[in-house]
Amino acid sequence: MPDLRRPAHLITPDYEDNGLFRSPVRRVTVGLVPQMHRNNRQDLVVRGFTQDGAAIQVLFAGRRTRQAHGVEARLRALLFHARSKTPGWRPEGVDTIQLPVRIEGVWRSRFSRDAWGCETRHFQLIAARWAMFDDSGVAHLCGEAPVHLEQRHPGRIRGASGDGI
Repeated sequence: MPDLRRPAHLITPDYEDNGLFRSPVRRVTVGLVPQMHRNNRQDLVVRGFTQDGAAIQVLFAGRRTRQAHGVEARLRALLFHARSKTPGWRPEGVDTIQLPVRIEGVWRSRFSRDAWGCETRHFQLIAARWAMFDDSGVAHLCGEAPVHLEQRHPGRIRGASGDGI
């Protein structure tokens, strides 16, 4: 099957954001778990849990992938700390290691088919901007607002309740 994607040097921030952020941007608090991988586009995909306990995937896509190295490094450090400090640590306990992150992004659903042909719906949160605390307790805001929203509300993050940061 031919790859019909544009070459990377032809993708502008406006083109990228119009493809990624088609629905309204929402603010969600997620507990990221140190289970991550890269997809075929080299985007960072991290497993996480919402506040109500639902398992989701958080996708750091496109130009935001470079800015997500801080999240990736922090999750690896948390995993290393848990392995070294917890006697008898088992990989099944990885869900208990969570990094709270406030993410501004859009929801997208994906379907996967199992061996019997049944489809299961999974949710992904595509991150535009995110805020997290480092080891010393300093908050860091990373990412960028989608270009088509940035023109209307420069320098502000709007949540579902309308409050701005």
